[in-house]
Amino acid sequence: MLTTPANELDVFSRFLFNDTVSEQWEYVRNITEGYAADSPTVSDQYMPYYDISDENIRCGRGAATSGPGTKTATVYAGSKVGFVVGRSADEPMEPYVIYHNGPGQTYLSRSPANTTLDSYTGDGEWFKMGSLGAKDDANWLTRGEVGMNFTIPRAVPPGLYLLRVEHLYVRPAWNTTQFYIACAQIDVVGPGGGKPGPTVKFPGAYDLSDPGILVSNRVYEWPLSGLLGYVAPGPTVWTG
Repeated sequence: MLTTPANELDVFSRFLFNDTVSEQWEYVRNITEGYAADSPTVSDQYMPYYDISDENIRCGRGAATSGPGTKTATVYAGSKVGFVVGRSADEPMEPYVIYHNGPGQTYLSRSPANTTLDSYTGDGEWFKMGSLGAKDDANWLTRGEVGMNFTIPRAVPPGLYLLRVEHLYVRPAWNTTQFYIACAQIDVVGPGGGKPGPTVKFPGAYDLSDPGILVSNRVYEWPLSGLLGYVAPGPTVWTG
């Protein structure tokens, strides 16, 4: 039974490509239940994640092993893709929006074998493909949206990738920033030719003291201010 308002659970279980939104977990790796940090007896699949030093920071709780059975979407380099907020199968799908305050980012990691994604855990190199920060000094681009959209750079080398999305509910206390993470499985088709970088690994890309994770009070407390000075954690965006 859910004990938290549904619109406060920013989980991206649906994938957008070819102008079509998929079913829940059709192309997005499924995640497992987790406990609420402030209510250890409350468990739900849609709880956020906190431990940036754990392998689950790659694609979400349990997602490293949920590749088998997850479909792989064929996407063309240069096209728009996205992640849409969803809910559990026994609840209405609409309307659910990104409720919490914070930025959104997306990364790509190519399967080393490049023959299947089923067994790829995301332990390879990742490069940042997009970042959504401040709309203005008091509002995030993500707030109130049903999801996050990004464009696959045209020069991305073709192949099989995990496409990772994260939304951060940024907070000013140590290790309280919430991560909402998901990974879609995609097959990128295109001319390639690019050399994506810089690359990072998860875990290891972030530190709890990063100013994009441990934020100042004015970035958290309502009314928000100073968002235009926010710097997201991780490497710079590679645009091709």
